[in-house]
Parts: sequence; structure tokens; C-alpha cells
Amino acid sequence: NNLGDVTGSQVINFSHSKKKSIKRRCLIMDEVDGMGAGDRSGIAELIKMIKDSRVPVICICNDRQSQKIKSLAPYCMDLRYKRPTKSIIARRAVRIGEQEGIKIELNAAEAIAASCGNDIRQVLNCLQMWSKK
Repeated sequence: NNLGDVTGSQVINFSHSKKKSIKRRCLIMDEVDGMGAGDRSGIAELIKMIKDSRVPVICICNDRQSQKIKSLAPYCMDLRYKRPTKSIIARRAVRIGEQEGIKIELNAAEAIAASCGNDIRQVLNCLQMWSKK
């Protein structure tokens, strides 16, 4: 599938039932604040694609104040998320550990979260490394 196919089509899945089911698509563009000159006027092309697309386009950025994002913002619904706190990440890490058969104490999970800068992805990587030992 190429990008033109994704922005204008639907996938029709024929299951065993007599009804046909339609799967909807969306396009996720990550790190749009990192698009630069090497992207051949990437933001302008992204805006054009959003205007013409028949599927939702999810744009993810880290720097909402970037000048590039200011030109994109009028074409987007702005959803802002805060980084989760150390205690929230730690409680979730303990639950994930339980599901994976790894015993993690809450204070250890809090220390991991703090050492990872409250980045849930890094905490999950640490848990994954522990599970391999």
C-alpha cells in the first residue's frame, strides 16, 4: 500500500458471515516537530495531505511551541498530554510485573521511574531486560 492508497481507500474484509465488514484506517505521523528542510517542505505537504485526506491523520509532536507546529496547528485538534508522575508509573510497572510473573516492590519501581526520567517507555525496557535474566 502506498500513501495515496491509505488516504483514499477502505479495506473490505469478508468474514465467514454474510455481512461484509469495513475496517477503517488512520495515518499516524510521529515527530512532526522534527520535520526539517530535508523533508522537502514536509509541514506544507502534511497540511495539504490533511486537507485532502479522507482518513484521520494523527500528528504527534514533542515541542508544541515549535514554529513549524504553529503553521500546522490550525488544521489539527490539539490534545495535550502530561508526562505521568513517578508514582503512577511505579504502580503501573508493579502491575505489569505481576502480569509478567516478575515481583517488583513499589519503592524499587519508583526508583526505576525516577532514573528513567518518568519515561514509561524506558521503564518498560528496564522491565523487559529484568525478565530476560
